Amino acid sequence: TAAQYGGKSGAPPPPAAAALAPGRWRFVDLPLNETLFRCFVYGQAPYAERLRLELRVPERRWWRIKVRGLAQLRDWPALWLFYNSARRPPLSAAAFAEAAIANGAPAEAARYAPRMPPAEAVPLLLQCGEASAARAIALANKDKNPELLRRVSAHLGAAP
Repeated sequence: TAAQYGGKSGAPPPPAAAALAPGRWRFVDLPLNETLFRCFVYGQAPYAERLRLELRVPERRWWRIKVRGLAQLRDWPALWLFYNSARRPPLSAAAFAEAAIANGAPAEAARYAPRMPPAEAVPLLLQCGEASAARAIALANKDKNPELLRRVSAHLGAAP
């Protein structure tokens, strides 16, 4: 499989080139998910939206692909707006945080922690290096879930 640009096959050029020549991208022999993902990466979101509607991509799959694409672009404001665009998103905040971590933005991932249940937020914050925020959540929930405080203490190497 190869992405073609102006008739030349090979590795796709950087995303900035896509913005200069909209409509000249062609993806040959790629699965639909990969085609949609590449549309986001190369700044062709309207084409991805059109494909989604024409081919009736399920909403949950669409959200996963778009989250992955926006995270790959490192477009954190757009990712945050996308998360907040639905009254009840089909993906949890953890999926958005994982995408941010996978693309080297732990501070951005920590932004989703307040929207997660404490049992998910504490490990995420510890992974992001936000031990004080994790400890605050663990202390607030120590009666309901004492394991969280032990986990934070073990991470910090201190007694609870």
